[in-house]
Amino acid sequence: MQTEMITKIGSALEGHLTHVRNSSVLTVAPDKLVQACKMMVQSGEFYHLSTITGLDEGQSIAVLYHFWRGKEFITVKTSVPKENPTLQSVIQEVPAAIFYEAEIADLLGVTFKGNPLGDGGLLLPPNYPASEPRPLRKEADPEKIRKLMELE
Repeated sequence: MQTEMITKIGSALEGHLTHVRNSSVLTVAPDKLVQACKMMVQSGEFYHLSTITGLDEGQSIAVLYHFWRGKEFITVKTSVPKENPTLQSVIQEVPAAIFYEAEIADLLGVTFKGNPLGDGGLLLPPNYPASEPRPLRKEADPEKIRKLMELE
């Protein structure tokens, strides 16, 4: 595991680093996300972004950028408040993020500034009710959404 390199990046960004087995999670402030992903790619160690996932944490939404190399993994994590779920896109540093960020926009309602697909429209049908929470948010009511979409 490239613990020294990850620790150095974490320290430079005032992040919090945790380790579990062959995986590490570097938690950074939203304004440090782009820099963290840039440093991961520039390190030459964890240059492959395998996916981006999101998680409704109640009052905030966590966005997790998963990098890997062989059998080692590092996740760069940040959280944004639900009232203003906005992040700067990392596509300038990691072009592969373009579709993953669009998925998170669609399913959790996070806006990615600088991503041409960052407002979503990738997965949800055009008749998804704009008045309803995005489908992976805890407050989403699938039955109500299906009725509004006239699927039931």
